[in-house]
Amino acid sequence: MCITVLGNGAVGQPRCVGLFTEFRGFLFNCGEGVGRLCKEYDIDICQIRHAFITHNNWQNVGGLSDIFLQNDIFGVPKMTFYGPPGVECFTNVITSYRNNIILSKKNSYMDENMQIESISIESSPNFKGHANLSFSYVCKIFKKLGDLNLEKCVEFGVPIGPQLLKLKNGEDVTLSSGRTILAADVLDATCPAMTILIVDCPSECFLDSFINEEKFHIYQSPVDSTCEITHVFHFAPYHIVTSKKYQAWIQKFHQNVHHFILNSSNSSMSSAAIFQTQELLHLIHPEVFRSLPQEKIEPFPLHASSKIMHPPPMLQIHLRPVQKLSWDNVFKHDSEDELQIFTELPDFNNELTKIKSVISSRTHLEIKKYPEVLFLGTSSATSNAIRNVSAILVHLHNNSILLDCGEGTFMQMVRYFGKSNISSVLQRISCIFITHKHTDHYLGLFNVIKSRIEAFENSGIPYQPVALILPTQIRNMFRRFCEIYEPLQSKVRLFLSKNLVFENEIHSKLSNFIGDIKLITVPVQHCNDAHGIVLKHGFDWKIVYSGDTVPCQKLIDAGKNCTLLIHEASVEDNLINEAILKQHSTPSQVIDVADKMNAQYTIMTHFSKRYLGVPMFKECDHRNIGCAFDFMKVRLHELPLLPIFLPAIKCLFQEQIDTYLQKSSSTASFENIFLKTWRAVKSS
Repeated sequence: MCITVLGNGAVGQPRCVGLFTEFRGFLFNCGEGVGRLCKEYDIDICQIRHAFITHNNWQNVGGLSDIFLQNDIFGVPKMTFYGPPGVECFTNVITSYRNNIILSKKNSYMDENMQIESISIESSPNFKGHANLSFSYVCKIFKKLGDLNLEKCVEFGVPIGPQLLKLKNGEDVTLSSGRTILAADVLDATCPAMTILIVDCPSECFLDSFINEEKFHIYQSPVDSTCEITHVFHFAPYHIVTSKKYQAWIQKFHQNVHHFILNSSNSSMSSAAIFQTQELLHLIHPEVFRSLPQEKIEPFPLHASSKIMHPPPMLQIHLRPVQKLSWDNVFKHDSEDELQIFTELPDFNNELTKIKSVISSRTHLEIKKYPEVLFLGTSSATSNAIRNVSAILVHLHNNSILLDCGEGTFMQMVRYFGKSNISSVLQRISCIFITHKHTDHYLGLFNVIKSRIEAFENSGIPYQPVALILPTQIRNMFRRFCEIYEPLQSKVRLFLSKNLVFENEIHSKLSNFIGDIKLITVPVQHCNDAHGIVLKHGFDWKIVYSGDTVPCQKLIDAGKNCTLLIHEASVEDNLINEAILKQHSTPSQVIDVADKMNAQYTIMTHFSKRYLGVPMFKECDHRNIGCAFDFMKVRLHELPLLPIFLPAIKCLFQEQIDTYLQKSSSTASFENIFLKTWRAVKSS
């Protein structure tokens, strides 16, 4: 039994801990990105059947959709969640929520191992609405008798039969020989009972009620061993935890209690796979694949005398059979040895030499900083360890446009730009376009908008509303979000995608947000009200983004002679039936679209999670095709380099390519685009 810090509340990170027994998992809050971390660190999401929410806000429930989706895929019949009134309303802002999983809401939980009860805290009387209650949780873990040691039973001559069961239950037995066998002699050590608190004081409105709550007092001054606390997990914001009142409340606990603080004061390093992948790609081109900023992780309690710790993500607190901390899964930046393995590969070094030669021969090219296209999410449906769901940030001269905004997009921004720069990046975003209603394209929208508002507030700069271009269903869902969680209507200006297909007076209103960029939406063939988009700046450049779609003539017509086509290529060519069924495209179809559109360059994105690092492609004769990765940033003059990168990328991910081909007999009969491009470059 252990508790894992899935998210430590750092900027861009969720606040979430998971309590895991042998067969069950329990989440306490579930912000954006929790499911992705579970997948990376092999935490079985199907074990997670219970979610305990401390306060009814999006930061605590934004990751539940991913958990539900995974459980739905694997046939989990039921999930139960616990929390304040109204916490169940999060399903109202998940457009793709299906009833395959039965959701039930309860107030407490008990099984053979433990009991979990809630303590409700009311806010001050002038704070109304669903969010006027905060829940903390008391986890009472029962005493567990030690396991029966069969070797000792044999040693003492205990025969197979009912006497073994008595010994297992802690009863002494007398053998037929007259010898008395003490249960204590054949049982392993007993695990004592323990109590753990998960506490949340969301704001000043709750503080007085929180520190005066009598139900906490019995754990601060326990009258017997059943009330003795071993661990307390604090979800309160930094300014609350550091207040004199809250600090005094902490000091009332026994000095041996371990406290874990989960808020924005913590380091945000969380995913080893993300950083390691970026370091490998950085070897290919240091600008296109820029190194991610890294923060120092403090591996020791900051206040050793009071046992208060700011835990890193993935810290494990083992409760049984032995209490200890495990740092095995905590991110460690020790990539130099791993990088050396790849730099010593002859094929990889040969490809790097070719790339450098091409770059050095292109010094005569005109370099323009903008537009700059940054891929923040390149996976379809759900994230995996190295690819997040859809998001593309297009930097322009004076502003930025965000194309799609899947779950965890804000976290991706923090990873790329760092905490010190994220505010200015958010302030530059003047327009957000959502292609269609599926959750992998919009579920990060609320967090980005809220974080953008905070960026303006913290900087003291007057707030500038952001334009939201949305399908009708997402507009309606956004309004529901504002009713349930936070009134954001005054912070945005809403535009419907279907109203921007043709030039009209609405475009003049939109120009207040995007300046002299011409923007039109294009109906595409996916789900109802799905649209692609075309961005154009005079005669300088034209960028087309497909969103999710099958090959679409309307998109081809609107994108004629574009500089860059960004098109989804969800599944490989021999899964064409799946592509048709789900209304997605294959790589060969994308190449055909690019030909008909006369696109100068094409970047494929939105890859099925089955492909991990490298999507699979058939052979093609095109050398203007690139493959998107998370945190890949390209400017127009760098587009010709993308196909030249492919052989080197193939070297880096060869093990994954081989593994996939071995697992999938349906793909073993064809080569992928990397092999073809490698041959093309070699023969040129």
